[in-house]
Amino acid sequence: MLTDLQSERYQRQMQVEGFGRAAQEKLATSTFLLIGAGGLGCPCAQALAASGAGRLILVDADVVERSNLSRQFLHAEERIGMNKAQSAAVALRQMNPYLEVEVFAGYADEKSLPALVQAADVVVDCCDNSRTRHAVNRACLAAGKPLVTGACLRGSGQVAVFDFRTEGSPCYACAFPEDEERDLKASEHGVLTAATALVGAAQAAEAIKVATCVGKTLAGRLMLLGVLEGEAQCFNLCADPECPVCSGRK
Repeated sequence: MLTDLQSERYQRQMQVEGFGRAAQEKLATSTFLLIGAGGLGCPCAQALAASGAGRLILVDADVVERSNLSRQFLHAEERIGMNKAQSAAVALRQMNPYLEVEVFAGYADEKSLPALVQAADVVVDCCDNSRTRHAVNRACLAAGKPLVTGACLRGSGQVAVFDFRTEGSPCYACAFPEDEERDLKASEHGVLTAATALVGAAQAAEAIKVATCVGKTLAGRLMLLGVLEGEAQCFNLCADPECPVCSGRK
């Protein structure tokens, strides 16, 4: 149940038709696992925290660098050199005193992911490399947990939802086969601040819809966003019957 102060805080959101108090209370009891506290993780976590998420688990092994500060809004000059998940937690706790934040200052890999994913209601992939994305996909598939994934480079980004609670749904590897995907880094090709903010906020919106069962999610769809072009497109995704990751699941 929301307290009177929480109700006042989230009043405008609860006034949205179709959302209401029931969705707000569901959000307050939901746990979100965020893989990455960088360019996408910061705006995503910020939006989730401000919206009234109950619990965030932040995972990141990297430290804050000065070049991060132009787009990773939760970090600050005085926390350069600090672990990113820990730095983000400092800002999030100041932003919303009702939010519970946990930190895993390590790598999201085959060893750590099963327990982390099991503890969450929704997993949000905000990482910057394909190896981790595929590891997260496999862990979510194994646990039957919904996955919101995003990526951003230059002035473009993408968001998709893979809801493994639905039989026959595609997985990340169906759309992006592991042996065909090549990492392109923002450190080499650059990225617009507005693009990461847009994609991170879109991931938060999808995570909230998944957690509260409000609205239509991007489950089984891929949304492409082009900031410089001012364009947005959606494509349907289908399960690959020969996918080495998900085709054998029952």
